[in-house]
Amino acid sequence: MANEPRTVTVQILCTDLPDANWGGHAGICVGIQKGKDVEQVVQLPASSVTFQAELRVGNDESEPAPNFLGPFAQGPKGDRFLYICWGTMAFGRLMGFRRAKLPLSELTWASIASGQVSATLRCTDAKGGPVCATVKHDRLQWSC
Repeated sequence: MANEPRTVTVQILCTDLPDANWGGHAGICVGIQKGKDVEQVVQLPASSVTFQAELRVGNDESEPAPNFLGPFAQGPKGDRFLYICWGTMAFGRLMGFRRAKLPLSELTWASIASGQVSATLRCTDAKGGPVCATVKHDRLQWSC
């Protein structure tokens, strides 16, 4: 069916990770937000971390851009993104102190045609801390 949703798997390779202790935070962890929870949590130090997110997208290619849906997709239609979350563990949960917003706006119909998309995220900011806010092109590279 032309308008049946399909799935796209996004794999995010996080490199250049910050130290496990920074800015008064000890035992920093990183994870990916799914709904209101953070999953796939990894405690630093680590040389790299890979996250995987499955997104749904409709097949209506008359739309100018894919509309990503599902619990990993955050934000309003036309401005969807993924969150990489930084925090420390307490009571079995990640207590966040920073989030990096990975815009999905660069993904086109052609780039998701295979159902697989990869991104490389450089995770340490200029001050040595975990990257946060909307991630720019110099830190996030998409590939199909």
